[in-house]
Amino acid sequence: MTVNAEQEILALEAQRCAAMLSADESALRRLFHDDLIFTHSSGLAETRAGFIGAIASGKYDYQRIEQTKERVRLYGDTALVSGQAAIDMNIDGTPRKLHVCYLAAWTRTEAGWKFVAWQSAGIPA
Repeated sequence: MTVNAEQEILALEAQRCAAMLSADESALRRLFHDDLIFTHSSGLAETRAGFIGAIASGKYDYQRIEQTKERVRLYGDTALVSGQAAIDMNIDGTPRKLHVCYLAAWTRTEAGWKFVAWQSAGIPA
């Protein structure tokens, strides 16, 4: 993988987190693939529309997303990002602090890279 491709994916990850933190629906729609499946550490899996809707409505109110130990691997038109994240958020008004390991997937389309999948699992304290 080229350094440029890795930097591009990490920049997109930063944009995705910023859009989630600011509930920027336009940016989320631009970054998210139509086939997105976002699987939370609870096991709940949501579609693109469901996840964006939950952020836009305030059901998911992200306060902080800090990603560490990021590793990008490129396989043709697919980029996998693995790492850990500390997430502070409110879910239906209830504060939550999450510490997860995750796998994020991006796919290269004619419109550029799109976020297509997220899978996370809680890390015990």
